[in-house]
Amino acid sequence: MREKFNNKYVKSGITIFVSGGLLIIAYLILSNIEGFGGVITTIKNICMPFILGLVMAYLLCPIYNLVVKKTYAFLNNKVKNNINRIRIARVIATIISLCFVLGIIGGLIWMLVPELVNSIIGIIKILPSRINELIYLIRDSARLEKHPNMTRYMENALYKAQDYMRTWFNEDFIATFGLYMQKITESVLGTLKALLNFFIGLIVCVYFLNSKEVFKAQSKKLVIATMSEENSKAFIEFCQYTNRTFGGFINGKLIDSLIIGVLCFILMTIIGLPYPLLISTVIGITNIIPFFGPFIGAIPSIILIFFINPMQALYFLIMIFALQQLDGNVIGPKILGGTTGLPSFWVMFAIIVGGGLFGFVGMVIGVPVFAVIHHYVGKLVDKKLRRKGLPSHTTEYQDYNQYGIDMKELVDDAEDDIIDKDQPIEGTKF
Repeated sequence: MREKFNNKYVKSGITIFVSGGLLIIAYLILSNIEGFGGVITTIKNICMPFILGLVMAYLLCPIYNLVVKKTYAFLNNKVKNNINRIRIARVIATIISLCFVLGIIGGLIWMLVPELVNSIIGIIKILPSRINELIYLIRDSARLEKHPNMTRYMENALYKAQDYMRTWFNEDFIATFGLYMQKITESVLGTLKALLNFFIGLIVCVYFLNSKEVFKAQSKKLVIATMSEENSKAFIEFCQYTNRTFGGFINGKLIDSLIIGVLCFILMTIIGLPYPLLISTVIGITNIIPFFGPFIGAIPSIILIFFINPMQALYFLIMIFALQQLDGNVIGPKILGGTTGLPSFWVMFAIIVGGGLFGFVGMVIGVPVFAVIHHYVGKLVDKKLRRKGLPSHTTEYQDYNQYGIDMKELVDDAEDDIIDKDQPIEGTKF
């Protein structure tokens, strides 16, 4: 049987058969994309508690591991049985990890909900007066006095907008109140379902934190049993590198965003800008997204402050620009270091593609995912080049002849710079 399987014609036939089957499956998926999309959505909704639990456990691993390590060492002379000692350490670490999660969520709700309600009420109260001020400004503007038709047109447009808002509230809103109540009911049910998923996710998180060594060992056994020694080592190395890249980037970004949020709150309080807690939280959360995060958080914040005081919105814009310069040039590099090793162009590419495919989550994890792909594609290319007896360093293939520059001089200077700074130069690798 083995000899028949090793026959090249049999192998070719099996390859063609499997390829044909995969093509048929791909065609069925593409031709029934809506149906498959519904199935995927259903599966995702069912697995959501487990996804939440695994995500929380992954984020809490550094805290959990640190508490277990410190507690185990602290109980060294107090509990003689090592098994009991590790059990006590795990229980304490689990309690602290859960308190950490619940404390953060409870603190955010306690701090943000009242301020969010106050900001909405404040905008509703101040919006009519701001519209009237704008009308008076247009009417009294010296520049527009020479153009009475334009002034009259803009005044009519603003009055119509104000009348439309009143009409919408008095007629459309009241008429469609039942529809709004239905949407509110759906939102309440969705919130209750999200809360249920969250609490189930907490249970999954506890199980995973206390069993992650067992899961890791079982996965390692499966890989070693089903792969050759060389492939199993490569696969385990791949998993370890992926974990280091994701863990270093995500944990570093969370710490960096926390620092930025706290600094934003302090500066807004000193300057006297409105809604410092709400806006600082928005800035901190969106700062998790590399590159575009500061803009995503700053734009709605500027609009919110502009309704209160246009000049304060300008102060806030200047403050955010200075704060992001500090983050991009000092805080971020110190915390993140070279966790991804991606050049700036590929960071931007990963964020745009990840965000386009998976929204906010894609924008956050797009960078570490692409960093892993970038790393292993580079390793594969270097391996192929070395087999051909060719140089693998990217600088060997760069051409600056159109500028009249000798590439060897640049390579020598780059090597000297690496030796002096003891760090790689961006863009010198694949």
